[in-house]
Amino acid sequence: MFTNNKLSKAVRLAVAFGAASTAVFTGAVVAQEAEEAKDVERIEVTGSRIKRTDLESASPIFVMDREAIESAGQVSIGDILQQIPAAGAALNTAFNNGGNGATNMDLRNLGAQRLLVLVNGRRWISSLGSTVDLNTIPTSSIERVEVLKDGASALYGSDAIAGVVNIITRKDFEGVEFSTYAGENASKGDGRKYTAEMTLGTTTEKSGILFNMSHTTQQPIWAGDRDVSDTGFSSTGANTRIGITRSTLSAANQAAMDAQGYTFNATTNRYDLMTEEGTGANTGIDTFRQRAAGNADNYNFAPDNYLVTPQNRNSFYIQGYHDINDNLRFVADFVYTNRKSEQELAPMPVTLGEQFGASGARVDIHADNIYNPFGETLYGSSARAIANGYTNYTAYSLQRRMVEAGPRNFAQDDDTYRGMVGLEGNFGDTSWSWDAHYIYGQNSQSQYTTGLLNLTRINQALGANCTAATNCTPLNLFGGPGSITADMLDYITFDSVDSSGSDLKDYAFNTSGDLFEIPGGTVGAAVGFERREESGFDNPDPLTVTGESSGNQRDATSGGFRLDEAYAEISIPLMENLLLSPAMRFSDHSVFGNKTTAKVGLEYRPMDDLLLRTTWAEGYRAPSINDLFAGNSDSFPNLTDPCNRLSATGAVIDVSGLPGCAGVPAGYRQGNTQIRITQQSSPDLKPEESESLTVGFVYNPSWLEGAELTVDYYNIEVTGAIARIGAGRILSECAQDASSVLCDRIDRDSNGNVVDLRNGLENQGSYDVSGIDTYVAYRLPETSYGTYKVYLDGSYFIKNEFNGEEQLGIQYGDAGYPRIKASLGIDWMLGDWNANYQARYVHHMDTYLYSEGLTAADGITEVLPTYIIHDVSVGYNISDYNAKVTLGVENLFAKEPTPEGINNGFAYSANNYSVTEYDSNMDRFVYLRASVKF
Repeated sequence: MFTNNKLSKAVRLAVAFGAASTAVFTGAVVAQEAEEAKDVERIEVTGSRIKRTDLESASPIFVMDREAIESAGQVSIGDILQQIPAAGAALNTAFNNGGNGATNMDLRNLGAQRLLVLVNGRRWISSLGSTVDLNTIPTSSIERVEVLKDGASALYGSDAIAGVVNIITRKDFEGVEFSTYAGENASKGDGRKYTAEMTLGTTTEKSGILFNMSHTTQQPIWAGDRDVSDTGFSSTGANTRIGITRSTLSAANQAAMDAQGYTFNATTNRYDLMTEEGTGANTGIDTFRQRAAGNADNYNFAPDNYLVTPQNRNSFYIQGYHDINDNLRFVADFVYTNRKSEQELAPMPVTLGEQFGASGARVDIHADNIYNPFGETLYGSSARAIANGYTNYTAYSLQRRMVEAGPRNFAQDDDTYRGMVGLEGNFGDTSWSWDAHYIYGQNSQSQYTTGLLNLTRINQALGANCTAATNCTPLNLFGGPGSITADMLDYITFDSVDSSGSDLKDYAFNTSGDLFEIPGGTVGAAVGFERREESGFDNPDPLTVTGESSGNQRDATSGGFRLDEAYAEISIPLMENLLLSPAMRFSDHSVFGNKTTAKVGLEYRPMDDLLLRTTWAEGYRAPSINDLFAGNSDSFPNLTDPCNRLSATGAVIDVSGLPGCAGVPAGYRQGNTQIRITQQSSPDLKPEESESLTVGFVYNPSWLEGAELTVDYYNIEVTGAIARIGAGRILSECAQDASSVLCDRIDRDSNGNVVDLRNGLENQGSYDVSGIDTYVAYRLPETSYGTYKVYLDGSYFIKNEFNGEEQLGIQYGDAGYPRIKASLGIDWMLGDWNANYQARYVHHMDTYLYSEGLTAADGITEVLPTYIIHDVSVGYNISDYNAKVTLGVENLFAKEPTPEGINNGFAYSANNYSVTEYDSNMDRFVYLRASVKF
């Protein structure tokens, strides 16, 4: 039971040729080579709880071995897995705006939260949103990765809708191994990565232990060092932009404005002015100038952002076992990973006035402010001005980027702990084996953010009676860059500290073995029980909670759940060459109640060379802690208000055909495209449900030794998907139907501005995805010039619908849905030398002018062209010293993202470019890896 040398040998035989390959190897490859290893013991294969000798199964599985991982140009297992063709866009270190340093994996474009991550067949600790940061798993401790491309909720529980990633760690390691890695972008010398790793282990007749330590440093790439940084423009720049309704000013100020030659829009009756460069503390009306038409005065915020974010990781991993007697083994493992990561954005913009929402409406610029050139109070709220005796008052609007405060920096300090203790054993001399474990995991993160503004202090600094005597420092928003002094900054800026975390407790018992014999063979079974308890919290900075921060307001999160589950799986050999494998799982969730899921697999081998296979599975995803208990939070997406009555030029827009706009004032003009919405969770959510079908075959022709072909069709339908209705949809449906319940989610002020829009989570989404995965490989006969292997791993996506809308061939913001993704590789080996060439292909896509609510009907703006990335590596084994050196180049021809992939400038330069299409190596990346073992 306890000897895994035969299994290890079988796996090594299967992947030994891929010493320089980053290709995936299907279960068929492993099984084919395992045939050559006699008396291979029965083992548990990902996708089934019943142990077997045949590593092929009804479910499509591919395997990436340690040699492939070591030769890759990436240092995180998450970055490596994101490059496989079946993977979709997922969070990684190329996310700046909205990133947090984590790296996830997506399969089938269904979202990282719908992919289950296991380590040695057991759950890994996840975030509050049920996604796993793969950076917490030290790459140097991994033996191989098995990816089950099939729904598996009946076997493994929640989250396995799209599939399962099972990371297998190194076993029976003997000796001491040191390895190091270094790489950088060749032309710019940036984006450097370094690793230093040590692994040591020993085994005895009864025990074994492995210890691993690793350090990883990833340095940033700045947007300002790439040409694409010319694309990110905002109307909020270093010069103050102010809009004032002429009729709200005193006659003296009107005359002064006219004398300066300032003109106003006759339709809106407003001046649109800007401060001059170099005016400093000058506060006269002559400080201003007429704002230029078009984008001439816009601010390019892109150079201030990271394209690839920096981080440092330190990991400690230990695992061991001890045979208590012939039928009982104690097993344990423990990991600790610390990650320090950063993101950076351009300096904070100040947007005042009610057109920018409630936070802007609260700020009045008082006549007593010593820098106010008008000498009269400018009201941020029309209603407040009217309450103070003004009539027909339109609030001012002001925009100013606080360049003096420097950029906004978001720094995380993230700790992950996970420990497992367990027992494994046999029931006497029977075929039945069992295992039990307890897992405790904890993730905690603190985030320190600089460059934020205290809106209450800004209100005081612009208000009445702000003097040194009142411990208040007046703020000058009417000068050019440099007019805001250090004392002013000290008064209005603050640094926020947020903390969040999650806990996991998992108890499980599993047993499997043979039931009885039937004519077709032995009927096997597996049953098990599991209890999982998860809890989590998110504590934002107090000023963030109260809404006094210039960052998005966010309430605290706290909650948890308990999940009790039982499952059973049976394998029934209907004939010697026909195997039926049904399974069922019952779940009892403390929040939403009971759920039952089923799965059936069928394997038919009409001849030794050919396996026909199919699976049908039900799946589910339980709502995450964030889904159920997250506090309300602000967001400011770009939205077009259908009730807008005036164009940018002041032309009247006819909205008479929209009954939901009847109450909006005739003079309403949407002044800001970023509308404040409130994102809400819900404790009433139910689990997402899915049905999946796979049909395929594996062919290993005996007449062509070394060849393999696998083809698998899949279809996954998800109903009741947890999603937000969408702010654009809420605005649109309310405008078209005044009686719609969605209208209750919109709050407008007396001028028509949307001041809040509540966008909550509901079980209202649906996914329908289908496609064909193909893997073909051929290992050529050995020649005097070495041994060659050619392989092609491809995914053809037939359909990718969300709520009935086809997304295939389209890039939306930072996520793209190409119709074809593929990897073509050539491996070569001769003596101690090996080499690999790989071309990664992504099919072209259309890209839209990105804004929430836009669909294909809004029109294609650009085409994101097909791209191919070429990677090469050469390795040499120094046999006399048991050492190995690999030199590689990723993105050999320095393929860069194209302007078409920028999506109106914001997604890329903010920076979230389409990570489906471009990994973090946007330049020719050269790396060297070396290892030695004693």
